[in-house]
Formats: sequence, structure tokens, C-alpha cells
Amino acid sequence: MVDLSKLELVKTAQDVTDQVDLDQARAYLNETNWHAFALLEDGTPIPGDIKAARTAARATINRLSPATAD
Repeated sequence: MVDLSKLELVKTAQDVTDQVDLDQARAYLNETNWHAFALLEDGTPIPGDIKAARTAARATINRLSPATAD
């Protein structure tokens, strides 16, 4: 008899790539959060390139993060 609880998920190359992309997107948002705080605190505008990259990072996170049940 096979104990299915002992099986381990084998990650594909795409799984590894997706995890790297997800980690990089999260790190970028963490590194640039101060721009968002400055905007909220004193109205300092976020540079366009950073704003676009943050939007792309959020899209990557939304695409690659597993859906969570509410």
C-alpha cells in the first residue's frame, strides 16, 4: 500500500521561475513603499517609472499568488 501523505510535490522549471518572479515583485514593492508613504504623508509625487514598476509588480503578485479562500 502506498502512503500518499508521504508524496512530495515536484517543482517544474516554471514553478521555480514563477517563485523567483513573485519574490522579486514583493521585494520591489517593499523597497519602494517609502514612495507611497511620502505621497500619503506630504504629497510627494511618485516618479512615473516607479509608479509603473509598482503597478507591474502588483500585477505579477496577483497573477502568481495562489488564490485564498475568504
